[in-house]
Amino acid sequence: MSNADLAVDSGQALLDLGDTRRAHQLIREGQKLLPPSRDKTRGVFRAYEARSHLNLGEPERAAAAALEALQVAQRIGAPRCVSLVRDLGPAFGAFPNAQGVRELLDQVAA
Repeated sequence: MSNADLAVDSGQALLDLGDTRRAHQLIREGQKLLPPSRDKTRGVFRAYEARSHLNLGEPERAAAAALEALQVAQRIGAPRCVSLVRDLGPAFGAFPNAQGVRELLDQVAA
């Protein structure tokens, strides 16, 4: 397990415990540590981050993270990551006017 994986996994655990500030910091740090060869992992991490932002009622941040995850996944052919983002679609439906949500939902539907 790399330092990037450890940071993101620790961040995910902190999200589960409700420490969102430190969790997002660790997730960002982990993503920065990932080399370009780990784009699939980066996409999955961004999808997890999107889910977290949705759970916190931050649809703009969630949409930005989900769009990035989807674009990476489509570029490299990562169907699991595409599915992770598509699964978030119904939750985004509660925020139709938030910045980035319409674009995300259009791309997910395509």
